Amino acid sequence: MPLYLPQTYDKGFVALIERLRKKYPAELFLLEGIHESQLDINHTSREYFRATHRKGSATADHSIDPNANVAGRDVITFNYEVPKPLMKLNSLYNFWQSLRRCVSAETADEVIEAEISGLLYINDSWDIGRPYCFNYSTLDIALEGLKMGGRLNIVPPKSLSTLLRQIEQFTVYAANSTLGATGLADMLIVVSRYVDMILEDSKDSGVYYDNHACVGTDRKEVWTYVRECLTSLIYTLNWEFRGNQSPFTNVSVYDTPFLEKLLPSYVIQGAAPDIATVKAVQEAFLDCFNEVLSRDPVTFPVVTACLSLDTNEQEGKRIADGTFLRMIAEKNLKYGFLNFYIGETSTLSSCCRLRSNTNDLGYANSFGAGSTKIGSLGVCTLNLPALARTANAETAEEGNASALDALCRSLSRMVCLSSAINDAKRTFIKDRIERGSLPLYSLGFMDLKHQYSTCGFTGLYEALNILGYDIREPEGLEAAKRILGTMNAMNGLMAQELGTPHNLEQVPGESSAVKLARKDRLLGRNPEDYALYSNQFLPLWEEGVDLLDRIRIQGELDSYCTGGAICHLNVSNRIERVEVMEALVRHAAASGVVYFAVNYAINRCSNGHMTVGKDAPVCPVCGDVITDTFTRVVGFLTNTKHWSAARREHDWPNRKFYGKAE
Repeated sequence: MPLYLPQTYDKGFVALIERLRKKYPAELFLLEGIHESQLDINHTSREYFRATHRKGSATADHSIDPNANVAGRDVITFNYEVPKPLMKLNSLYNFWQSLRRCVSAETADEVIEAEISGLLYINDSWDIGRPYCFNYSTLDIALEGLKMGGRLNIVPPKSLSTLLRQIEQFTVYAANSTLGATGLADMLIVVSRYVDMILEDSKDSGVYYDNHACVGTDRKEVWTYVRECLTSLIYTLNWEFRGNQSPFTNVSVYDTPFLEKLLPSYVIQGAAPDIATVKAVQEAFLDCFNEVLSRDPVTFPVVTACLSLDTNEQEGKRIADGTFLRMIAEKNLKYGFLNFYIGETSTLSSCCRLRSNTNDLGYANSFGAGSTKIGSLGVCTLNLPALARTANAETAEEGNASALDALCRSLSRMVCLSSAINDAKRTFIKDRIERGSLPLYSLGFMDLKHQYSTCGFTGLYEALNILGYDIREPEGLEAAKRILGTMNAMNGLMAQELGTPHNLEQVPGESSAVKLARKDRLLGRNPEDYALYSNQFLPLWEEGVDLLDRIRIQGELDSYCTGGAICHLNVSNRIERVEVMEALVRHAAASGVVYFAVNYAINRCSNGHMTVGKDAPVCPVCGDVITDTFTRVVGFLTNTKHWSAARREHDWPNRKFYGKAE
């Protein structure tokens, strides 16, 4: 006999949900995570523990919010995952309420239906009350200490060891206060100032102190101490202290032009870091990361190498700092763990340099890379294949040019909806800030004015195919530019109208690319039976595509993605020569690629050896069986065993890795 529990949702919202339940198949609500069975916490609990014992399954298979960073099946994961359906229903209600107040009742109903039917996907819609991601400045910690601990008021750190502990403590708090990345891009710059103070402290005594603690009697011992501190930090940042997963952190290393621009802003205890020290700390950190990867397949922090461009009419776009490029190319040979960001020095702002243009705060993406003290408040992803299918049907007798026109018209409306959704969330977050529920804002670590309303998209490649275009051909490439240009133009209009920053992102789509394809299949919008939609301009599993194709298409379209995109250059075997890695980066830069990674398949055998090679049957070191393979699911290394079923069974087996990068 059913047990009916009272609820206080508005009658209009209840009527809407009931109408949609009658209109759409029940499987759609299962994919959305708000099916009646999922809202029954007793049923969900039993299913969770049954599922965890099924051979070959992953936690991602049984969560309404799949994430390959979640590997555990313990009670912590249980307590985090099982309530999500109830939280999602409540969050959708709050979106609906906020949209009714901010826009109209009709728009509120339209958004909820578009979310459930899969025309769009509100990222992390199970929690409207937390912002998406932010790239913090660790300079704030160095100057202010930590003041968000409630009972404690922790003063600014005086030593390197204390700084790193406070960064760890801050990360615990910040990662649990947001839904996405906790960017710590400038961390190594701040660390370098504390290393300077250790080196300065010796004076004539020949003894080096980290504040009061002796760390050595020569500079070699100082650098051993620094490396030990950095290694400890890497391990700590991979600990699962963000609910049931490790925090999604990002750290950047910078070339000389970027450092020359950034360092004057980082005055700590009377001086800015010495540029030579920063370069040495960055190199030491990369060595530590390689050393850790040789033992353990750590995921975080995502490490972004920031390279500035030197552009002239004769030579085009080229890397400005060849020495830095050579260094990072050498560090990236063994495990390919670096993500590369390439841009003008003006594209990364320091923590205290603001921009007057509302829509030009600086570069930022979902991986936490970019300028400091900016981020994304929320992301709303548009399902391009579904919209293309509708446009095609509306213009069936008129050809692909008419279908493209129809798609662009519908995109204008959908971008408006995306903006309205993010503005509704902004209003909700403002209320949370005023109530004291998000103290990182009131304490100055975050700034709502510096968070983009992000319109995301997925499945551009499939959408073009539906319309009869091939993105590899000139006509298809121009169609892609028109689609992206339409979204950017409408984003710009909404930014002016609302007075808030907007950007456009090709989303990583770890979960959304799968769910949207499955929803479309249920509703007859996916006759090709795509298992998932592409999160890159050329799908990673596409036949007849090589590295040069990927670089060419990415270079043509990357600049349209003001909120970021990533290009995986998958290489089947380790690149052995630094000149080859360097040439690959140079070619990507010259082609206009902004953010990319040279990606390996990293294998671990039963004896713990870490080696590189796609589909390697045995370990080349000891000949024992390969037990685990790690590669970028979207932009960070994860175990392929922890991917959702669609990514394990379709994405990974079919990904193309290229044998020769020479």
